[in-house]
Amino acid sequence: MQLERQGLEPPTYRTIQRDLDTLSSVFHLLRNEKRDGAYHWFMDTEKGVMEIPRMKPPTALAFYLAEQRLQNLLPPSALQHLQAHFTTAATHLNRHDTPYTHWREKIRVLPQTQQLIPPPIDAAVLNAIYTALLENRRFEGKYFGRRDDQYKTYQVNPLALIFRGTITYLACTLNNYTDIRLLGLHRFVEAELSDNPRNVPDGFDLDSYIQEGHVDFLVGDTINLELRVDEEVAIHLRESKLTDNQQLILLENGLSLFKAQVRDTGQLRWWLLGFADQIEILKPEALRQEFKIKTARMAEKYQNSTGKLS
Repeated sequence: MQLERQGLEPPTYRTIQRDLDTLSSVFHLLRNEKRDGAYHWFMDTEKGVMEIPRMKPPTALAFYLAEQRLQNLLPPSALQHLQAHFTTAATHLNRHDTPYTHWREKIRVLPQTQQLIPPPIDAAVLNAIYTALLENRRFEGKYFGRRDDQYKTYQVNPLALIFRGTITYLACTLNNYTDIRLLGLHRFVEAELSDNPRNVPDGFDLDSYIQEGHVDFLVGDTINLELRVDEEVAIHLRESKLTDNQQLILLENGLSLFKAQVRDTGQLRWWLLGFADQIEILKPEALRQEFKIKTARMAEKYQNSTGKLS
């Protein structure tokens, strides 16, 4: 009809069929199948995408890296739409010998801490939660708490996804409450989308929520941390700072005094424990006493145990 309005002669069915036959000889993803006596044309997106212009090696590498690193960060619906691009990118990199092709063999991303196997997340649950967040909807979820012996059912108001190591957390509110909770996605056993709209609590900001220490399992307020550290730890903290306000002062005995203002969190304690006898907590006094008790209990276990189960 648009062609007719412009005074142009619309092509006949036979002309369109002939042109599609010609195009299919050039673009191998253009396919047809005969149904009910007629030919139906379609793009075979499982094999890739039609490239106009042709995908360049840097673009192919970017799609390859995105597929490797962004699987958990994108909604399943977005991944489904991108799959054809991922397939085309892999075909390009495997077919053409360029410097970008070999870049895949020259990089690896490793975790900073001991590598753990991510807990499995039910695919249907994952899709429901991502869709709820994407479409600003709530969902009904059945959830096993860490210390519960049976699941509890909640009306979940999703706010944001936070990826911490191998665990994916959902920041949310539950039922009619307004306090923000962090729930591990792998603990949901069922999730069903609701038509009720998502509601963002007044003043909620994801970056502020993280910076306040909630994802690090907040214990108390900000503290002035002072440590006596070995040379190796001092070198590590000069290269990878704990905070921008930290100070490292070299002492006469070769040790260093470390000072910083930090959030009092569970994550801080795990980090400190990782240095074992390479550090000594000087301040705050409450944290020093807490570690004196922890280390005394650790020493007692090693002193009083043979290392055998029986």
